Amino acid sequence: MKVNNCIVVSVGQAGNQIAASFWKTICLEHGIDPLTGQTAGGAEPKGNWSAFFSRLGESSGSSYVPRAVMVDLEPSVIDNVKAGSGSLFNPANLIARSEGSGGNFAVGYLGEGRTVLPEIMNRLNTEIDKCDNVGGIIVLHSTGGGTGSGLGSLIIESLKERYPEHPILSCAILPSPQVSSVVTEPYNTVFALNTLRRTADACLIFDNEALFELAHRKWNIDSPSVDDLNLLITEALAGLTASMRFSGFLTVEISLREMLTNLVPQPSLHFLMLSFAPLTPPDRSKFEEMGIEEMIRSLFQNESVFAACHPMEGRFLSTAVLYRGIMEDKPQADAALAAMREQLPLTYWIPTAFKIGYVEQSGMAHRKSMVLLSNNTEVARVLDRIAANFDKLWQRKAFANWYLNEGMSEEQINALRASAQELIQSYQVAEESGAKAKVQDDPSVAARAGTGLPPAAASDEPKTGSLSLRDLVDRRKA
Repeated sequence: MKVNNCIVVSVGQAGNQIAASFWKTICLEHGIDPLTGQTAGGAEPKGNWSAFFSRLGESSGSSYVPRAVMVDLEPSVIDNVKAGSGSLFNPANLIARSEGSGGNFAVGYLGEGRTVLPEIMNRLNTEIDKCDNVGGIIVLHSTGGGTGSGLGSLIIESLKERYPEHPILSCAILPSPQVSSVVTEPYNTVFALNTLRRTADACLIFDNEALFELAHRKWNIDSPSVDDLNLLITEALAGLTASMRFSGFLTVEISLREMLTNLVPQPSLHFLMLSFAPLTPPDRSKFEEMGIEEMIRSLFQNESVFAACHPMEGRFLSTAVLYRGIMEDKPQADAALAAMREQLPLTYWIPTAFKIGYVEQSGMAHRKSMVLLSNNTEVARVLDRIAANFDKLWQRKAFANWYLNEGMSEEQINALRASAQELIQSYQVAEESGAKAKVQDDPSVAARAGTGLPPAAASDEPKTGSLSLRDLVDRRKA
């Protein structure tokens, strides 16, 4: 059976910094030198290396080259990648310009991004032609910056137009004032959401608001840096792609296409959240190994999810748990996951959407680790936070001239904001349908519904800090 090849496109400062860290990590996992692309003694790399690497030469001196294209509208990060990666990357696939985007979506999407697009697509076409069996394309980018949002959107649209059969997963870093002070981030994110909603096959959310708190609480860092947050994302991405890169006695290779098929019940509902366990600092992981049951419980806790929301208060539309490491406790893991499944607020129209994968190959930092991917209606809270920040700016037309001067119109901007609201509402509808099913299926809840009392609890006290998504939508209209 052919291995599914996966291409990684990184766009903008955040996307390329994460990509550099990600490629270093998976090089080490496969036994490939992250500076030369070669293996010790000319040995074959570990696992299904061709999923993410192509090979130069057929002899014992072969080099293994990441299936990567790295793009930025300013040169500094790409220059740093070149300086720190030796001869690992194909230099033709490291594309930079000198002007930058000035934190402006319109520059990346309508301006300078259009001029560099032909070169980018030429390199992507070359990488796709080198694949035996394209399993999918992963795009790493932030939505707050002008390049990651604007040029990232343009690349995703161009790829989907040219290769509609190849699944595209956007790994999108959402902004937080705690990490960056770029005032136009809400504009850029709302504009990018339209492309991610219409064109990407799925979008995996990495919310800087949550990542900052995770690094602060779990890693005891007073003021987490961007590098700290990127390390969290790298660990998660290595775990997410492990089932594509390794196979064995308990592992069947899972392609990106198969993963997304299991996680996206409807095309409009394809925004995913992730949590990772154990969240112990990598330098302490071997001294503080977490038990399997504790690890599984922590995956579903609010403070472990890489998005600032409360998944157990929403509805799980689909779930995938990916376990990697030593398998002596597989029966215990299966039992703990089965017990956890019974506690989840699932949606009645997708009752069996709970997938489990095992990879025997451990990661670099942890002997055992787990990744939870979920399609949960609480993602709308994250999107609503961004939309609310957008509205604060747009009501005053703050910085609007930045975008209008680059060719956008007020009509376009209002339409893009409406698109974000439609996305929020689509998850609200999914949550409400699950809640109605719970009322119908549970006699005690149905009885309370008949009295006009809240169905969620035996107490008259409302859930602390919990607004329904309908409240969020109504609040935006008010």
